[in-house]
Amino acid sequence: MTEKKDIIKELGEGQLLLPGLVNAALVANDRVKYYFTLLQTARSRAEHPGREFPDLKAERETAGVDESFLDNVVTGTEKVSPGRYRLPFSSDIFAAVRAAMEDMARPVLMREGAETDELRSRLGRLLEGLPAGGDEPVPEELIMRLTSADRDAGDSLHLLVMDLHKRLNALQGELSKDVIDGARTYLLEERDRELVRSFMSGVNRTAPLKFEHPGLGTTATRAGPKLLLQNDIGTTDAHVLVVNIEDSTVSIVYTDVHLSRLMFLHGLLEKYPVKWEDTLSRSGGARFESGMYHLSVGRFTAKDRDELKAFLAHFGSRLVFLIDWNRARKRFRNFLRKKDCIAALRWAADNDVGHMGFLKLGGEKLVYEALELAARVPLRYGEPLYQILGRERTLEYIQWVLKTATSGLLANRSVLLIQDEIKAELLRYFRSAHQGLMEICTEHASVTTEVATAVRDSLLGVHRGGSSSFVTRTAKRAKRWESQADELVSKVRGLSKRAESGPFFIALITAADDALDYLEEACFFATLAPSGPGSKGIHSELVGMSELAVKSSQEFLRALHAAQFVQKGCTREEMQDFLEPVDRVLSLERESDEALRRTQKTILKESSDFKELSVQFELARSIEEATNSFMKSVHIMRDYILDMVNR
Repeated sequence: MTEKKDIIKELGEGQLLLPGLVNAALVANDRVKYYFTLLQTARSRAEHPGREFPDLKAERETAGVDESFLDNVVTGTEKVSPGRYRLPFSSDIFAAVRAAMEDMARPVLMREGAETDELRSRLGRLLEGLPAGGDEPVPEELIMRLTSADRDAGDSLHLLVMDLHKRLNALQGELSKDVIDGARTYLLEERDRELVRSFMSGVNRTAPLKFEHPGLGTTATRAGPKLLLQNDIGTTDAHVLVVNIEDSTVSIVYTDVHLSRLMFLHGLLEKYPVKWEDTLSRSGGARFESGMYHLSVGRFTAKDRDELKAFLAHFGSRLVFLIDWNRARKRFRNFLRKKDCIAALRWAADNDVGHMGFLKLGGEKLVYEALELAARVPLRYGEPLYQILGRERTLEYIQWVLKTATSGLLANRSVLLIQDEIKAELLRYFRSAHQGLMEICTEHASVTTEVATAVRDSLLGVHRGGSSSFVTRTAKRAKRWESQADELVSKVRGLSKRAESGPFFIALITAADDALDYLEEACFFATLAPSGPGSKGIHSELVGMSELAVKSSQEFLRALHAAQFVQKGCTREEMQDFLEPVDRVLSLERESDEALRRTQKTILKESSDFKELSVQFELARSIEEATNSFMKSVHIMRDYILDMVNR
């Protein structure tokens, strides 16, 4: 083969060697990036010897570096003085970096022109700074000069690698005369072609979801035992995807400036047992988010050829969901909690909907225009939608918007029509938000009924001289129910902030929660109530009051259920179903007032000491205050419902 190259050169046809040189350059690119990562990780380990660091074995094997002794470099590196490190095999590493850089630059330097001359000059200048041999301590400045990706800090080999990689990609495009389902290919073997087709079947299936956005260009070539696939999913220097396929094993090398998007990719492939190595974060300069970029290496070994092709197809179909991913995530922050932004993007990917349609139609402006129409209460720009509709309903709406935007654009429907549909759907969600608040209040009333029943059961236990442990357990349950109810109160207050009917729901849930608090307090006092024979009459009166509280809570719950069906145009029967439990709660409150007076007389007559009198008075007072709060609650609800029906 060497002789063949020499003959070709003699004939003046060096360009015939270019495909092989480009392949060798791509392999060298993987190698030199491994060495950069090795140097940076070794330096970090020396600075922080107490921390855990990976040995980079997987990265070495993926890059095609055979020297296994390099796996000991990270743990063997020592800090000998400030800014100086002793690295095992440092001369081997720097020699390998030099060789890889020369291999990588070779096909690019075959071209003529000012840009080529400038690259040749940079290469020579940067390689001059590499140690020629020996194992002297390595200064920190040298490592940074080699591996830095910050152009403001000066030139480096890493920056040259990035620029050479761009030139290599351009060369690939020129060399790729054979196109397989959109992938530019060269030097493939026959067995490679069906794997490329599998990968491209996935890419092409979801590619329409990017609309006119550039990206997803794929290049495939063979380099020795490996089939190499590259996809231009991003435009930034540090957003790179390289797929190496050797036999039944797929190795994925992925770098990204956004760690959350890198982890998102992991999740998109979770249906297959891909083993991901520890993600490595590296300094990337001011151009990158937080000045960092992140490297992740994953491996998947297929059981057979069919599974290999299925994995490649699935993998290819997921790449479109990485395009402009971070821009979409930032747009969603105006409406959703942070983790729900990721959930919306994941749902869009899992359902082959994507987010580019949403961005194409205007992104967050699309929803804010709908809000201006749907919300009668003035809204502040930037106010989270989930504070108005609630977390679950907002996520559901955003998912609907993503689906509608994508399907509408794919069907070439009018943009104005799609926007109107999105506005109309949000209006429906605002109407249902009222219903949702009423359902939360109903859930709170159900918990209150449980606590009222617990008070009655506790007093019955005391009246019958039962075990005190039962009363104690019941009081603990009531306390847990009170905590659950407090969460519902917070939920209503949060959701009511920007709702037109917000003041009503806040007043209603506040009064209803007062009733629950008084009942939970009664459960506590029941644990202090004496159960001696002299208190039988008092206990009987208290049980009677607790029965009134249970009935009052049940009628309040009935009124809430009926209120959900009462609106403008309701039937006489529907209004009667609402007014009857309201009237019953008012009647029970009057009965409770009378029962309180009877109970107080009995307490004064039968109590044996001040302690007993005090506890029993507090019990009776708490129960009566609960029924009084139920009365306030139904008054609030009746006034609102009648006003709403009248309007």
